[in-house]
Amino acid sequence: MTKKEVREMILKKRLELDQEKYETYSQKIVEKLRNQIKKMEFDSIALYYPINKEVNVLSLIEELLKTQKKVYLPKVLGKQMKMGRVKSLDRLIKSKFNIPEPIDDEFSSKIDLYIIPAIAYDFNGYRIGYGGGYYDRYFLQNPKTYLIGVVFNFQLIDSVPIHPHDLQADLIMTEKKEIEIK
Repeated sequence: MTKKEVREMILKKRLELDQEKYETYSQKIVEKLRNQIKKMEFDSIALYYPINKEVNVLSLIEELLKTQKKVYLPKVLGKQMKMGRVKSLDRLIKSKFNIPEPIDDEFSSKIDLYIIPAIAYDFNGYRIGYGGGYYDRYFLQNPKTYLIGVVFNFQLIDSVPIHPHDLQADLIMTEKKEIEIK
């Protein structure tokens, strides 16, 4: 299967996920994320605003905003993506892709931990996104620190066709398992 075929098949399945399962699976993954990041030393973390039934991490973002941690969300500027600081989820505005992004232009490329969604991850930590290459380009220009990929278990696939600049996660979390990439 091509990346495009995998993307279409899994996105369709994710969008068809019933609301109760979506919420239950998301809560399980967020609980695992909470436990994982409690063990880690970090000052800054980048997450994402969930769209199209991506794992819902909004409760985790809200919790992190109440701490001393610096929280960032992606902000698309032309063909580039930057990580914009968020101090409140009320300070977001919808982008051209209809995704809420930080209003403010306080950017950082020194982020300790990333939580990254995908259409699919393989068991080696490679991801299939929406096809825009934003995360791949971002990490060509910014240091790759520790990346945690989050997807539902049905979004795990055996392998992804990879290219030299494709992003690889360090850890993948689903509602059923955690896969540490060596």
